[in-house]
Parts: sequence; structure tokens; C-alpha cells
Amino acid sequence: MNVYELAQTYYPRLWDEKRIQALAAAGKLTEEEAAAILNSQEEA
Repeated sequence: MNVYELAQTYYPRLWDEKRIQALAAAGKLTEEEAAAILNSQEEA
């Protein structure tokens, strides 16, 4: 599993928005991946 897949699995149950943003800032996620994860929960 890569970081993107983990983020999809754990957001928002275990990881919050700040965690996703921190991963993007650290270069573990692209800004597009972070936005997709954060937006997917808003739609659900």
C-alpha cells in the first residue's frame, strides 16, 4: 500500500485534514491527491 491508498483508507476515521495536508507538504502526497481525498469525503 502506498501513502495515497493509506490516506484514502484512514481519512477521516483515523487521519484528519491536517494529517493529509502535512503529508502533501512533506511531498508524500501530491496536492491533487490531497485535494481528491479531502473532496471525496465532502461528497460522501
